[in-house]
Amino acid sequence: MTKDLYLAAPPWTGIWHRFRVIDHARVFAKHTGCKLHFLWAVSHGVSNCRFEELLSPIPAVQIFNLSEAEMDGLEQQALNSKSLDFRDRKLEIYRAGGKIAKQMFAFDFDGARALEATTASSTVTTVRPLQVIPAAGLCSKAGRYIRELQIPQRVGIRVRVTECDIDGRKPRRVQAELDDAIRSIVRIPWYVPVFLVTDSEYIQQMLASHFHDSRYLPKRFTERGKVGHYVSRLDKDGMQSFLIEVSCLLKCRKIINIGGFLNQDSVAGKIIPPPWKLETVGLRRAL
Repeated sequence: MTKDLYLAAPPWTGIWHRFRVIDHARVFAKHTGCKLHFLWAVSHGVSNCRFEELLSPIPAVQIFNLSEAEMDGLEQQALNSKSLDFRDRKLEIYRAGGKIAKQMFAFDFDGARALEATTASSTVTTVRPLQVIPAAGLCSKAGRYIRELQIPQRVGIRVRVTECDIDGRKPRRVQAELDDAIRSIVRIPWYVPVFLVTDSEYIQQMLASHFHDSRYLPKRFTERGKVGHYVSRLDKDGMQSFLIEVSCLLKCRKIINIGGFLNQDSVAGKIIPPPWKLETVGLRRAL
């Protein structure tokens, strides 16, 4: 029977990816009763932030902060070896179909999903997905913004612009795609009160010029892209601001979602499918 299960994800991954790896492993942990430990890469994927700089503790999961270089080394061992040493413990690396050991290490989705699959014949097949809870200080700041900006009365607009041309997501940092996203949103009348969450300065400026009652949090657009400027993935303040923005976004009365955001499944009933217009945001009577 497994006593301890250690998990990790590649350094380039963001918060959402890391939490989903933990979620898959939690199914196995619930079935076996083992302790979960997650190795958090303090890397460019999370703006070089330590776990506690961004997030509140995860119940029943111990977090270890590792440098990006240290995580790179562990990743290579996980891919090429049968075991690895971590903090004076020898951990057997689990791969699909492998032997279950007392002290194990599972890497990324492949390892965590393979462990989850071993519970398929049991009554424990799912667990409630983890909610990303920002660190206490960030939650406090979010609460203040929610009150001051009257967030519950606003329509939240989330537009994530991907920096990767090949990941299949849109809009990319391409003028036509940015303009398409803007055109799809500005069908909503100018007088609707909105809260804007985007990593694109161009998107923010264009939407703010259309919606006369728009609010957004202060942040820096320091990274030059093919079109305009963006929040740098290496900006710690930007990463912390994003978590505050998400907390505010979740409190909006309705949400337009392009590109996704953390905890979006928890407010699925608020998310408006396109085409977006006054009727779909549910404010006709209020206005």
